[in-house]
Amino acid sequence: MTKRVLVRCPSTSKLIPTGQTVEEELWPDTKLKEHKVPCPHCQGTHAWAKKDVVLAR
Repeated sequence: MTKRVLVRCPSTSKLIPTGQTVEEELWPDTKLKEHKVPCPHCQGTHAWAKKDVVLAR
């Protein structure tokens, strides 16, 4: 099943969509470089890596 890749805003703790998706069964082997995402909650920009990701339900 395809899942949206989300990260948490460190200021508000709200989830931010990264615009990326991944097949859930492939997630353990997925390699990601660090990315940046604009935050609609605090108006900042957050760097994120695989360790920061939350897969949408």
